[in-house]
Amino acid sequence: MSLGFDDLEASAWLHFESVAMALQSVVNRGLLHQHQLSLADVQLLGHLKAHGPSQMGTLAEMLMVTPSALTQQTQRLERRRLVRRNASNDDGRRVLAAITSEGTRLIEASLETYARLVRAHFLDELSRRQMIALGDGCRRISAKMKATDSNVEPTDG
Repeated sequence: MSLGFDDLEASAWLHFESVAMALQSVVNRGLLHQHQLSLADVQLLGHLKAHGPSQMGTLAEMLMVTPSALTQQTQRLERRRLVRRNASNDDGRRVLAAITSEGTRLIEASLETYARLVRAHFLDELSRRQMIALGDGCRRISAKMKATDSNVEPTDG
């Protein structure tokens, strides 16, 4: 399958895509099994623990989900008493999500599981030099995507 790439490009892309999808699946399954949290839940709770109460719109953008999907996710986490939502003191129209003390306890254990899974299935397979090269390449790609993201309009294709 050429996908419009030369052999080296196709190989690099297909291996990256395959590993990214498989690793995300393994980590998600492990987190669900051990903590009844999805990878998306851990990303949300980890952000709230690190950055404090955050606006729902900002969270949806950061997590790359729709506001509706984030609302459903936070409602589910609220039922488990891991997150609470409140109106902003500055602007009552804005809703802030915050992690609860129960959420903080669970995210700490979940992040240990997350790190163990990523190490076992990804980092342990790379030398330090390979990690540096991979990290550098991903940083360059991310920076370019962020720089051009605001200038790109979706096409109807």
